[in-house]
Amino acid sequence: MAALKSSVDTARAQLIKRIASICVFVPAILYLVWAGDLMLLLLVLCIVARGSWEFYHLLKTAGYQPWTIVGTLSAVGLVLHIHFRPEAGLALPLTAVVVLALAVGLLGGTEHYIANTTTTLGGAILFGLLGSAPILIAATGGKTYLLMAVFVSIWATDAAAYIAGNLWGKRKLAPNISPGKTRVGFVAGLLGGLAPLLFCDLLPIFSTAELIGLCLVASVGGQIGDLVESAWKRDVGVKDSSVLIPGHGGVLDRFDSYFFAFPLTYLYLMCLLSF
Repeated sequence: MAALKSSVDTARAQLIKRIASICVFVPAILYLVWAGDLMLLLLVLCIVARGSWEFYHLLKTAGYQPWTIVGTLSAVGLVLHIHFRPEAGLALPLTAVVVLALAVGLLGGTEHYIANTTTTLGGAILFGLLGSAPILIAATGGKTYLLMAVFVSIWATDAAAYIAGNLWGKRKLAPNISPGKTRVGFVAGLLGGLAPLLFCDLLPIFSTAELIGLCLVASVGGQIGDLVESAWKRDVGVKDSSVLIPGHGGVLDRFDSYFFAFPLTYLYLMCLLSF
C-alpha cells in the first residue's frame, strides 16, 4: 500500500512539473513566434543549438565520439545562413560543414574516424536544415498565425494521443520503438491536430480542405518525429535526452515533433504554391 501511495505521489508531482513547464514555455514560444523576425530566429537558434547538443550527448552515451562543438556550431551556422542569405542557396555552407567536420575529425586520429565524423555531420545537417523550417515558411510568406497553427497542431496532437492512448489504447503502434504509443493514440492525435481549424478565420489564405491537409501533415510529421526520437533513445538506452525541462526531459523530448512537423509543412506549402 505504501509503495502504491509513493507511486501515485510521484506521478502527481511529475504531472505538476509538466503543467508548470507548459504554463511557462507555451506562452514564451507563442510570443517569440508572434514577435517574428529576430525573435523567431532566436527561438529557432535555441531549439537547434540545444537539440543538436543533446543529440551528440546521446551519441556519446552509445560510445561514439562526435565533435559536439563543431557539429552544434555548424547547425547554428546553417540556420543563420538560411535566415540572412536564403537567396544564396545551400551548396557553399553545406560544403563548408562537410570539410570542417572531416578536417577536425583528423585531430582524433583514425580510430572510429568514419563513425565519429559521420555522426558529427549527420547531426549538423539534420538539425541545421530541418530546424530551419519555420524560417523557410516565414520567408515564403507564411504569416505568424500559420507558424502558431503548426505549433498548436503539434501540441494538440501530443495531448490527444497521450490522453486517448492512456484511456482506450490497447494495440501498440510500434512496440519495438515506443511501447507506450498505441494505434488509438495515433488516430486521436490526428484528430487533435485539427485544433487550428477552430481559428481558421485567422488563416484566410487557405481553403478548409487545404487547412485540414496542413494540420494532418503537421500532426503526422509530429508523431513521426516522436517515434524517431524514441528510436534514438532506445538505441542508446536512455529515458530522456536530458533533464533541462522539468517534467518533460530535454529539448529533444519536447521538440522532437518540431523537427519533422515544420519541414513537412514547408514541403506541403511548396506543393500548394506549385499548383
